[in-house]
Amino acid sequence: MEKPQEENSRKKLNAAAKYSAIGFQMIATIGLFTFIGYKIDEHRNSKTNIITAVLALIGVGLAMYQAIKQAAK
Repeated sequence: MEKPQEENSRKKLNAAAKYSAIGFQMIATIGLFTFIGYKIDEHRNSKTNIITAVLALIGVGLAMYQAIKQAAK
């Protein structure tokens, strides 16, 4: 049987791992959308990187949605 102190520290560690994973997932989502936008702008020989900016903002919105949804669990 675990001591209450060990159980409490284990819960804190699990919570920290959960939230750090959410952060890495957010970075990956935003990075992927930004990269796709960059490649589209590069392919179109665009003078302004408007597609990159739009997809980056979509990535931020999607990442925030995913983070809030996972944190609510």
